[in-house]
Amino acid sequence: MKNYMQSANDYYRHFIQPRDFIEFQSGFFLSEGIFRISGETQCNWLLQIICFQQKESGAQLVEFWKLKRIEGLDYLLQCKDSSGSILFEKTFISPDFSFDEITIWKVGTYLILPGEYNEFVKLIRNEAKSFTSNILDDHKIE
Repeated sequence: MKNYMQSANDYYRHFIQPRDFIEFQSGFFLSEGIFRISGETQCNWLLQIICFQQKESGAQLVEFWKLKRIEGLDYLLQCKDSSGSILFEKTFISPDFSFDEITIWKVGTYLILPGEYNEFVKLIRNEAKSFTSNILDDHKIE
């Protein structure tokens, strides 16, 4: 049962192995965990901000986004880079998002839950090896 005063990450902690990614918008992809959360909490608005919000320092390879309840329906959305510098910060009113907080990691064009990161890295490495192997096979000298 959902405890709406908890972290969405805790509630959806069973998502640890992203196998399939769902295309979101304009070349961005959602992990299965993020896709499930967005459907159940009606937070596509949050995903759009994460994907398309311009930041003063420009795009980063990895961004750490956190939406945290301040009070009532008021939330603070903050994005930090890998060094901990704040790239974006703004308050929002969200009557639909019922959890106290959520953390989403944006890695390139992928949005994932922090608990999915290790398996995500393995998946990306395996895809890169497969891609490189296929290219080398296509260009073998006979």
